[in-house]
Amino acid sequence: MRCECNTLTKVLAAILLGLLINISQAAPIIDNWPIMQSAFFANRVVEEGVNQIIITAPVQAEDAALVPVTFELVDDNLQYKWMYVFIDANPIPLTATLHFPSNTHHFKLSTRVRLESNSILRVIAETRSGQLLMASVAIKTAGGGCGGGGLSDESALRASAGKMKFKQTADAMTGIKTVALNIKHPMRTGFERTAMGYYAKAWFINRLDLSVDNKPILNADLGPGISADPYFQFDFTTETGYINIEAKDNEGKLYQQTFALN
Repeated sequence: MRCECNTLTKVLAAILLGLLINISQAAPIIDNWPIMQSAFFANRVVEEGVNQIIITAPVQAEDAALVPVTFELVDDNLQYKWMYVFIDANPIPLTATLHFPSNTHHFKLSTRVRLESNSILRVIAETRSGQLLMASVAIKTAGGGCGGGGLSDESALRASAGKMKFKQTADAMTGIKTVALNIKHPMRTGFERTAMGYYAKAWFINRLDLSVDNKPILNADLGPGISADPYFQFDFTTETGYINIEAKDNEGKLYQQTFALN
């Protein structure tokens, strides 16, 4: 009897998933660029940047709360200063703002984001001369990534918040290091409902600062569009030393840890 129930549950789950995917396929892809351009880049020219910005993302996201994406800036003739990540359909479309303290010609970042519904995801890079370049992709999803998750035990969440995992690999020929950082944090959007039916208070990491031997290498302002337990993987060139990671959430809590580079 138990096996039959388990089989039936799996069948029903598969049917439900199929229905959600069909609905998402039929739903329009949200594109709010005119509104966002007016709000964030008023009176500024934003040029097509498909040759300078590469976005890798799924056409159909399996999990709207955990969508893997990679952004890469690739033009060696330009020096990048800022990178802005927008998700048009999200309640808070500005998902991340990255600042590069040093002269950056090439940068690659992988992370995970939330999508509330079918949406355009766009990356805008700003050069040190003030030029704005944009690339975008369309992503379909079953939806609900910003508010569909269940709430866990609050005391357990707060006890584990800020714990970090750090991995690194290095290319001996080029000197390029690839580091992967994972920070334990629920990244609550403020759109999740509690068991009592009210909205839980937003609680998310909104600032990330990374430095090597006290020299800043990356600063980022984050929004709740970043998935729970934020994950970041990126490349940079350095020798041995220590990387210091500071993350701060919107309640003012600071999480800090230092790792040795080898």
